[in-house]
Amino acid sequence: MSDWKTEWRLIADRVSHFIRTDNFPDRIRPDFLRDAVRAYPCAGGKRLRPVLLMWSCGLFGGEPHKALPAAAAVEIYHNWTLVHDDIIDCDDLRRGKPTTHASLRELAGARYKTGPEAGAKFGSDFAILAGDLQQAWAMDALLRLKSKGVPDNVVLYLAERMQRDLARELISGEAVDVEFGTRGSLNVSEEEVREMIAGKTGAILRYCVRAGALIAKETPYFKGTELDLITGFADALGLAFQLQDDFLGIFGDEKKFGKPIGSDFQEAKPTLLFLAALQKADSVKKSRLLALTGLPEYSPESIAEIRDILTATGAADQLRGEIVRCSDRAERLLDKLPDNPYRSYLHELTAELINRDV
Repeated sequence: MSDWKTEWRLIADRVSHFIRTDNFPDRIRPDFLRDAVRAYPCAGGKRLRPVLLMWSCGLFGGEPHKALPAAAAVEIYHNWTLVHDDIIDCDDLRRGKPTTHASLRELAGARYKTGPEAGAKFGSDFAILAGDLQQAWAMDALLRLKSKGVPDNVVLYLAERMQRDLARELISGEAVDVEFGTRGSLNVSEEEVREMIAGKTGAILRYCVRAGALIAKETPYFKGTELDLITGFADALGLAFQLQDDFLGIFGDEKKFGKPIGSDFQEAKPTLLFLAALQKADSVKKSRLLALTGLPEYSPESIAEIRDILTATGAADQLRGEIVRCSDRAERLLDKLPDNPYRSYLHELTAELINRDV
């Protein structure tokens, strides 16, 4: 077998080809809504979730190519959550490009000569519809596992789990995250943040590895220690991934990161990094940190001051330490699973994700 990065690129290319050539969006009207539905899924990206699904299939002795429709489905599913999340967070950039609602807002002004308020409503309204259609597209893609010879009972089980468990856990995680903003950071506990991450970030990763295992085993009744181990791996990886994202949200390079640096502070999100700093800071630094949340915009000087406080309090080092511990846990769980090239690929993937700068 080729090296893990080559395998990752091959999967990314196959998933991209599946999505770009798929005819599900063709009959969507109006034309700009059809384009909005295709925009995020066709834009590329790491394709992390498809890779996890297909390598988990290989890890458990299956043929990864049979899992391609499910891999495309989870990528499309992930992207509808991004479209809606960008609306909720009022983010105008995603991967360095205009978000769906921002693009549609601009289209409204150019095509229909709307004013700012009407254009903003147009953009949000149609972005919501685009996300809804992406969720339907994901289910349609998943059901095409049948064409790959995956047993009907496995396909039905995965569809049920996507509609019931995945949707409920992921959307609940997002809802709790939004509710945190209303409560205020001082009224949110670290444990609550961890539970939110387990839903908002972890639910889809758990779904991916379990789906890959069930496709490999060709049964919805595969249970036991190995399934628990790969689920635990996904949980540890999901937490590490989110914590690294939080770290890059303030210490990253905006050109590489693809989103405005400081957006978590602007939205007053109680990340574990922020909560650790509040706990460790003296009264002066704590007051200053709170004063630096919710600003209309962040200058380089403001970002530098936030970084200084996070570093001086030890919160940044504490977060990096937890990322390493989560990664180590993921690695230990992997070592108890079948020894084959896919296990090695997943080890390499884990290291790549916690050391990334994008």
